[in-house]
Amino acid sequence: MRVLIVSDNHGEERICRSAHEEQKCDINIHLGDSEFPYSYEEMQMFHCVRGNCDKDENYPMSGFLDDVKIFYTHGHKHKIKGDSREILAKKAEEKQAKYALYGHSHVAKVERIGSVFCINPGSISRSRSNIEETYAVLDTVKDHLTFFNRRHNVVEEYDLNQIY
Repeated sequence: MRVLIVSDNHGEERICRSAHEEQKCDINIHLGDSEFPYSYEEMQMFHCVRGNCDKDENYPMSGFLDDVKIFYTHGHKHKIKGDSREILAKKAEEKQAKYALYGHSHVAKVERIGSVFCINPGSISRSRSNIEETYAVLDTVKDHLTFFNRRHNVVEEYDLNQIY
């Protein structure tokens, strides 16, 4: 399955819809800090969680998709800005997830912690890294991850089986 992963658009309209329309994935996940109400039309295309800047308490704090073994959360409650995503990976392992998706740091990143691939798509609106604003597409059949920029061009690609 192809999974669209976006995060941290911070009130910017249409950019998440643009990624959704361009990628046409099987599953779409928004990792928080949209700053939109839960009922906002653009968010209805996504499985969403609440970020630290989201005021609407109707958003869940995390989610789990059993059929693709994905645990997803914004990350601020899992201390992801430190040197390690150990807390996040442990939570994912408890759910028997293969993938742990998170946002919050605005930094695109992929790493393997134990048996879990921890993936941050970066911020689609406000990057805090040396690369531009990004979102990601995960292919769960091939274990392949691609980061795209706002113009939908490939920024980086990873074969997850090569990450240790």
